[in-house]
Amino acid sequence: MNRPLFRWLLAALAGMLVLGLAACGQEEEGTPRPSASPAAASPTRGTITLGLIDMFSSATQQYIANSIRAGFEIAIEEANAAGGVAGYRIEVVTADMGESTDRAVAEAQRLVNERGIRLITIGINSGAAVALAELAKNRQDFLVNGAFATTRRLTGESGSRWAARANISTVEIGGTMAQFLRDKGQIRTVAIVAPDYEYGRHFAEDFKAQLGRIRPDVRVVREEFPPLGARDMTPHVAAVQAARPDLVVIGVFGGDLINFLRAARDLGLTPGTQLFIHGVDLVKMETLREVLPDGSWGTAWYPFWAVSSQASQDFLNKYRAKTNDIPVAGSLTGYYAGKMLVEAIRKAGSGDLAAVISALDSGVEFDGPVGRVSVRGCDHMALGPFYVGEVRRGSEYPGGIGLASVVPIQVSQVARSCEEIARVRGG
Repeated sequence: MNRPLFRWLLAALAGMLVLGLAACGQEEEGTPRPSASPAAASPTRGTITLGLIDMFSSATQQYIANSIRAGFEIAIEEANAAGGVAGYRIEVVTADMGESTDRAVAEAQRLVNERGIRLITIGINSGAAVALAELAKNRQDFLVNGAFATTRRLTGESGSRWAARANISTVEIGGTMAQFLRDKGQIRTVAIVAPDYEYGRHFAEDFKAQLGRIRPDVRVVREEFPPLGARDMTPHVAAVQAARPDLVVIGVFGGDLINFLRAARDLGLTPGTQLFIHGVDLVKMETLREVLPDGSWGTAWYPFWAVSSQASQDFLNKYRAKTNDIPVAGSLTGYYAGKMLVEAIRKAGSGDLAAVISALDSGVEFDGPVGRVSVRGCDHMALGPFYVGEVRRGSEYPGGIGLASVVPIQVSQVARSCEEIARVRGG
């Protein structure tokens, strides 16, 4: 063979190899997402596939959905890198529900019926989480695990052995906020602002119930429920301002929170009234930098800048390497969702649905970025620390804004008891 022809053949073969590698890198929806390099794990018994359904194409919730997925995948990657779980390699198949609960149900049925997947995690949408909890309870052939949805019905009123949750509900949110107010004697009157749908109504109900238990001397003098997506928050701010509360407890989030804070600033509410905002780390706090007053109180899932443990630093490094971004609330709860399934599979010794549920029934534990997390058997709910702090600006915070004087509150102190869970489930 002459040399020019030989060189041409080598070049052609190299080009074909590059194209082949590029084609291998393309991923279709529903294709298993590799969770670690094959060389990192040495499974001897096969593969267990987990399903993850979330609002990946939603215009408003895509960022949170992707943060949940990243945290979930890190938990699986860690397990595979350690040699798998009970001799199995774990893989993840994702499905997009958009903004439709019906589509979430259809995707869950597809994953179970066509793919044989028995362990399915649902992301941020509370309506979808409850729908899948009811479906799982009726079918009894898959487990639904809530990675973020805060509806109390997921593992409470609609709960069963076929449902679990990695995140707190509005009961624990209300309890955390009320617990923080225990020694704030200057607070005697409160107004509540929350969105006008199930989460918002439950947020207000559960906060009032917990406040009445912890601070019965505090009066709720006003409740406002703006519709989701309200652009003009002026009437709601004016109504709160007229009630002259010492504290405004705020459950709206995203663009609604920004609009409320802008109206509060423009009407002069914030200089004389304390704000207490739930979930300041749902997305990066820097999105609130222009409107969120210093000194406001806020709850957070993962104020990583205030957590000095090596476990937190390791998770932060992995998350940044994976996403080129900083973790937010969903990053942590997504990680919890993955870890609790990994540990249940490890305890069960397989991915068999009945064995995994039995493992959850007896309780599992794992170490997370902010400490030890226990999943209690009565409702399969993950219990770890939740945080409250005071808004501050400074170069030491990511994006120039964060929480100072951060206080951890153990969710187990404010969660519904197992007896109460049994009661709301009808015994």
